[in-house]
Amino acid sequence: MDKFGFNKSKLHKLTFGDYVIKFFLILFALIIVLPVWHVLVISLVPPHVFNENRILLWPSELTFESYRIILNNPLIRSGFQNTIFVAIASTIYSMVLNVFFAYVMLKPIPGRRIIWVFLTFTMFFGGGIIPWFLLIANTLNLMNSLWAMVLPSAGISIFTVILMQSYIRTLPSEYEEAARIDGAGDLRVLFSIILPLCKPMLATLALFAAVAGWNRWFEGLMFMQRPDGHPLQLVLRNIIQNATLALEGIPHSARIGAFGEGLQMAAVLTAMLPIVCVYPFLQKYFVKGITLGGVKG
Repeated sequence: MDKFGFNKSKLHKLTFGDYVIKFFLILFALIIVLPVWHVLVISLVPPHVFNENRILLWPSELTFESYRIILNNPLIRSGFQNTIFVAIASTIYSMVLNVFFAYVMLKPIPGRRIIWVFLTFTMFFGGGIIPWFLLIANTLNLMNSLWAMVLPSAGISIFTVILMQSYIRTLPSEYEEAARIDGAGDLRVLFSIILPLCKPMLATLALFAAVAGWNRWFEGLMFMQRPDGHPLQLVLRNIIQNATLALEGIPHSARIGAFGEGLQMAAVLTAMLPIVCVYPFLQKYFVKGITLGGVKG
């Protein structure tokens, strides 16, 4: 027995229910991991191995020809550059707008209720693709500009604002009161008190914005007419849709070991890997930010 009156041996003993939960968690993990592993294996095997057995759990032979063809494509390199710019610019732009707006909307400003009504309305209704296209292409004149993938799509999000406000409300009000007594204004309170205490939520929202920016392709399809201006996701989409055609333009001696399905799987992993590598570094902030930002305590 410990000092709280609990029997430690019983606490560490697994029950039948614990085993059932563990079984379903392992099963759920396998359901997620096995398709990704299957994609990886197909991208690494030569054509004859894939033709012999379409369901592969282990590569009997290895080849990196699919990745070599994908990474030697000049559009892939320009797509990486464009997507990195869009992801970084979208994250900064979105974070600045949403953080400032969330903090301002916590204050008793005139017309705050009306502003909330308009913002909530945008969660359920939109203007449609045609007005959106005319606004960006004609009014803002952003055709063939990477900013067409940043400015219209990474603005104020009511979901992000609500999460940020919920997190700020969990912070002790005494910190802000003490800063006010010392003569700090709103900006000083925001940058010196609020934001340093909101690192978990800021990391969470930055991750959301970065993933959204990394996966953005539809704006590139709509507004980027130059192939070298396409984002990575759009380039890989074209490769996935036309993998066989992409191979036809390559001399046979230069594509031994590559095939259409292998190119498709290599393209999927090429797009997915960079943003997946970010998750381990932000995971602790992600979990803490969502937990505290979702409930007012």
